[in-house]
Amino acid sequence: MNNHPLASVLLAILFGSTPAHAANGKVTISSPTKGAVVAANAKIKLSYEADTGYDGDHLHLNVDGKRTDVIRQLKGTIEIDELAPGKHQLCLLVNTKGHVPTGPESCVDITAK
Repeated sequence: MNNHPLASVLLAILFGSTPAHAANGKVTISSPTKGAVVAANAKIKLSYEADTGYDGDHLHLNVDGKRTDVIRQLKGTIEIDELAPGKHQLCLLVNTKGHVPTGPESCVDITAK
């Protein structure tokens, strides 16, 4: 028998009131897909959706490990400038207001031809 029902309720409220992904955040790139081949002479459309979680504020777009854009919209499509022929990595990372990564990210490796 539980002698402290109020304590149980308070613990449930404190530790179980929000979904795990809301606290940690999540980023999904839906297009292009991993391993996609894109035209080297055309802009690339990157479709995404993000939940910045508790600490996050915005996203950084990294192309081949270098930040190329700061994105405040949490769902949409970004146009990326033409890439040189070869293999490339596109990443979206959740960041704080101070531009510190919080952990959640999504990356796709593509080839421009």
